[in-house]
Formats: sequence, C-alpha cells, structure tokens
Amino acid sequence: MKSKFQIVFVMFVANIAFVSAQEYTYDVKVFGKKIGSVIAYRTQEGTKTIYKTTSLSTVNFFGKKEITTLMETVYQDDVLQSSFYEVKKNSKIKEKAVLEYVDDQYFITTNGKETNYDKPISMSTIMLTYHKPQNNQNIFEEVGGFYKKMVKINENEFELVSPKSRHRDTYIYSEDGILEKCIVRKTLFNFEMILSSDSKKKEISKL
Repeated sequence: MKSKFQIVFVMFVANIAFVSAQEYTYDVKVFGKKIGSVIAYRTQEGTKTIYKTTSLSTVNFFGKKEITTLMETVYQDDVLQSSFYEVKKNSKIKEKAVLEYVDDQYFITTNGKETNYDKPISMSTIMLTYHKPQNNQNIFEEVGGFYKKMVKINENEFELVSPKSRHRDTYIYSEDGILEKCIVRKTLFNFEMILSSDSKKKEISKL
C-alpha cells in the first residue's frame, strides 16, 4: 500500500509533466533604431494555454513618451476564454480592452465601447508568435473584436489584412514556425519587432 507521501509525490510529478512555458524576447525598432523590447510568454497547464506579452518602449516623437503594454489571453481546450489588454503612456492608461467568454458568447469592451461575438474562437492575434498561419486564415483581433485575414506572400511570410484599415502588417517566420519579425504599419511610421539575437526558446517545467 502506498503511503500518503508516495501519492503526493506521484501527483507532484504528474503536475510537472503537464505544465511548461516558452519565452521569447523581441527588439522594437523604428527607422532602424531600437526603442524598446517585447517579451512574449506561453504557458501550458494541462488543457489551458496562457499567452502573455509585455513591452516597454521610449519614443521621442512630439516629446518623450514611455509606452508600456500588457496583454494576457487564456485558451481552454483550444477555445478563447478571456483576454486583457492595456496600454500606458507615461504611466497613464491610454487604451484598455477586456474580453470575456460567458454562456457561449464573447463580450468585448474596448475603451468603453462594447462588442459581442457568438461563435467559438480558436485563433487570435496573440497566438501568432508561436503559430505560423495558413493562407486566407481568419485571425481574431482580441482588442477590436473582429477578424483579420492572413494572406500568404511566400512560405514563411504573411500579411495580416484588416477590414477596417488599408494598412497591412507583415509576419515573417522561421522554418520551425516561430515568429522572427513583425512589421506593424502606422500612418507616420512603422514599428518593427525583431527576435532578439540572444533570445532562445526556453522550455521551463514548474509547479
């Protein structure tokens, strides 16, 4: 007969086997100059996947500004369950979006404006760090509450097309499907997010 200690130890080992994480660091550049960094995390806990990105950048357009962002999105059994997004400029909240999946319906609030969506979502923008998309695949925008479409340029390069803007963001992947570079196009300038040269995939086992 197994002792209580043995049972607890077996459960401990089982939990370790089902919990892992990955982390990537990206340099943020404007006009070729590094202005900050983005850290992307993915944690797997059994059937739950948690995606999180944090960033800190300093820009000097029309005065010095320190911009921080936080986004955390949760999937359960490959279905989007919740998402939180916040942008701060010089410590003041400039943009905020919250998504919740309740009774088979999504409730999205972006800067006080509410949007609803009633079909299960299995692919959204935060996942693009880890998942190379397919041609013409629809990607849900958690912040805005609508779909964008991926257009394949070549084997490892895609453009994300928004129905609400003429701008097209570019996503470039490595052979093993990890995002190496993202170009976010704005009216006045583009942001480039480039995988850091010393960034290595980390497989971390933890409680």
